[in-house]
Amino acid sequence: MPENNSIACLNASADAPEWLTDKYVEKMLRCAFKDASIKVRQLDIYYAVPKGNNYASIIFRIGVTYHSKQQYEITSTFIVKGMITEGLAGEKLRQYDVQRKEMDVYQFVIPELKLMMKALGEPGELYPTALIVDRKREVIVFRDLAPEGYRMVDRTQGMDMQHMKMAIRLMAQMHAGSLKLNEQQPNIFKQYDTCIVTRQTDAFYPMFINIFNALTDEVGKWGPEWQYYHAKLQALGPNFIEYSQRVMDNDPAGDELCVFVQGDLWVNNFLYKYDAAGKPVDVVLLDFQYCYYGTPMIDFCYLYYTSARDDIRQCCFDELLQYYYYQLTDFARRFQYGGKLPTLFQFLQQSFRKMFYGVYSTFIALPVQMNENTENADFDALMCTDERAQDFKRMIVANDKFHTILRGLLPQFDRKGLLDKQD
Repeated sequence: MPENNSIACLNASADAPEWLTDKYVEKMLRCAFKDASIKVRQLDIYYAVPKGNNYASIIFRIGVTYHSKQQYEITSTFIVKGMITEGLAGEKLRQYDVQRKEMDVYQFVIPELKLMMKALGEPGELYPTALIVDRKREVIVFRDLAPEGYRMVDRTQGMDMQHMKMAIRLMAQMHAGSLKLNEQQPNIFKQYDTCIVTRQTDAFYPMFINIFNALTDEVGKWGPEWQYYHAKLQALGPNFIEYSQRVMDNDPAGDELCVFVQGDLWVNNFLYKYDAAGKPVDVVLLDFQYCYYGTPMIDFCYLYYTSARDDIRQCCFDELLQYYYYQLTDFARRFQYGGKLPTLFQFLQQSFRKMFYGVYSTFIALPVQMNENTENADFDALMCTDERAQDFKRMIVANDKFHTILRGLLPQFDRKGLLDKQD
């Protein structure tokens, strides 16, 4: 199920930042490999992510030919990831502090989680290796995993059960590791208090509201048999953001499970490695710009409703949620976590109270991620209120594949009371 990434090989030299030169890369390699004799002979810059696949970052793949006293001339590739800093996108993303958070995660959290998994004897790459965290330019340089065979799943097809369970197991490893890490260092996750949906800023609210309204209008066109749901959505509209925010609310005096969540857990933030028969044998988790310390349902609902293949999305929620719970508790015990873990019954009760994030993930994130017309897909198109942006939002909710999914999920959400007024 790997995605065809041939577009990612297009030359990007014209769009590369002026500081991304052979001298910069030479200094980076010397620092990363602790070898002052490294000399860069050639630098090539390519797009690492096609337009429309990432709205918050600028990501390049660089090909570097270099040599040193210890090595003959070799050619390697690396990933350079930075944040959009200009225009409306830069203004909005600054309010979420996305780049500082991700730099901190790769510098202080990921190394700890990797060490914990290594101590358990768990194989696999788990997370990309950050060679350099450059805070001056707000970029992170990673070792490129593509030459080792790691690829994305085709986002238009979604994950089958094998891919989903591998992703959920890795998610459970990270969540359980964060429980132990928080036990050892009680303040390590204190700064991660802003997720995509948050009370800290309303920067993304125009996008949420405009997409929700466009979706509501679209359902209203489906015919008389869907007017019941159209009316439900109209009534839900004024409370949609508030109900989404409540998922993020942590009760300091409560006993609900809180973990370090990735916050944007969808198919394009996983890389899989395959054996000769095409079977996935390893998975790596990317992108921590919207990480948060809160309910694990943020990650679980987002992954399930945005990224599972539709036959799984429509009927396997309970099965995969229980699979997650047993993976989480098993890893927590293996880490010798000393805190209290909920029973399965308690966990399911807690999960139901946070289930509205499944509605948010389906209504807001899924149509954006399913968009196949990437020509005009950019951050401004999501955030602006001009006519071009409105046309783009109407276009993404008019997707026939999305309609099929939504027709299956609206009755499910309604049966669970998720479309009704909440206390």
